[in-house]
Amino acid sequence: METKPYVSLIKINKSFPGVKALTDVSIDFFPGKVHVLLGENGAGKSTIIKVISGVYKAESGKLIIDGEEKNFNDISESIEAGISVIHQELSVVPDLTVAENIFLGREPKMDKFGIIDKNKINRDAQEILNSIGVDINPREYIRKLNNGDRQMVEIARAISKNSSMVIMDEPTSSLSNKEVESLFKVIEKLKKENVAIIYITHRLKEIIEIGDTVTILRDGEEVKTANIADLSESEMISLMVGRNVTKFQHKGNSINSDEVVLEVKNLNSDRFKNISFQLHKGEILGFAGLIGAGRTELMRAIFGADKYYSGEIKLFNKSVKFKTPRDAINAGIGLIPENRRDEGLLLEKNVIVNSTLPSVQKTSKYNFIDFKWEKNITKEYIELLKTKTPSENSIVKNLSGGNQQKIIIARWLIAESEILIMDEPTRGIDVNAKSEIYLLMKKFVESGGSIILVSSDLPEIIGISDRIVVMREGEISGIVDGEGVEENDLMKLASLNISNKEVV
Repeated sequence: METKPYVSLIKINKSFPGVKALTDVSIDFFPGKVHVLLGENGAGKSTIIKVISGVYKAESGKLIIDGEEKNFNDISESIEAGISVIHQELSVVPDLTVAENIFLGREPKMDKFGIIDKNKINRDAQEILNSIGVDINPREYIRKLNNGDRQMVEIARAISKNSSMVIMDEPTSSLSNKEVESLFKVIEKLKKENVAIIYITHRLKEIIEIGDTVTILRDGEEVKTANIADLSESEMISLMVGRNVTKFQHKGNSINSDEVVLEVKNLNSDRFKNISFQLHKGEILGFAGLIGAGRTELMRAIFGADKYYSGEIKLFNKSVKFKTPRDAINAGIGLIPENRRDEGLLLEKNVIVNSTLPSVQKTSKYNFIDFKWEKNITKEYIELLKTKTPSENSIVKNLSGGNQQKIIIARWLIAESEILIMDEPTRGIDVNAKSEIYLLMKKFVESGGSIILVSSDLPEIIGISDRIVVMREGEISGIVDGEGVEENDLMKLASLNISNKEVV
């Protein structure tokens, strides 16, 4: 007996001002199968998810759910139809507990007055967490969890709904290797339960490991749907971008010198201790480590966003202590944060505002903003960075992740930053956008700038770092040369005892 698709898209079309997001897209998603959506940022993957889940309405075409045509008015109707979405951008509520987030809107009640049964909600949440192999206290508040644990709570919430389809949008972007293994076991369990899964990732190894079918999208159109076993990685990449893409690696082309532009000595806080390192002019200094190692907290302290209680930071051979990020910006440091949507961008504002934000004060005349300068410099950097946007007046939330990241990079180039701290700059970004960002990094250091790169992508950090600092549990466990180092070398340092740390 032939299996029928749980969800079918038939000639779906969707447009936004200046952008055709989907053009005649037709795809079938089957029970018990992992169907991967693959494409560059802006290819239409997120729009497909939002059409299926009721966030957007298609302008034409049909959405068929379990054999019936649907026209969802909102997300609640898609949930009732058995569809759950695990979003790339976390939607957990920081001031609620883990259990309250998992059962948000579905809390078990003690009586007719609607009082939540705390014991039951915690007990049920613990069962869900145990079933996916996650060791998180259901009574803990979300605000106290790291990004990886928050992502697992999102996953637990979706699993708890016993849905017929689960959509996963970059679910491993914040997860450790152990958490990824747990997620893959959950996926296998869902497949056995005949759940249809839509999976979006830019990590091709994941696609090959867990995927059954892949649909490759380009510019809002379906390029190819095939069994994953029938396509190689290079074929997938070529179909995504419409040409062959070579991975960019930065090695030895900068003016990397002995001049120290940033020195950190014995820095201590509640999240890290005894941190010492130097950043040289023209260098890309990588920071590797497992999730929770303290890398992001260290960068925020250097940038003046978080406090540290002892140690010294020297910038261009002068001691500094930034009270606020504004102090760091004025001193020539820019930060691309790990969470670009919540901490890096004003999503409801346009490209001009987001690109020129740190520079407005310096370029204002008699306390009046120079709007002509803002517009002209933004247009210049849109062209320079090849940012895909209908115009400089476009609202940033409507752009793809890769183009949002380019806007943050443009911001610091416009501000004439001499040091860039880049925390997971290519997370959730397609292979072509990654290459373009690597090229921007290369040009920045070749022009005399210096970069600190925080990345959990080991091939990336090996490929573009001159030296690599490895952190474990808030301490530096080793500093190695980027030339000739292997992934295993970094993993050993990331998981060894601090007492055995080595510097190469």
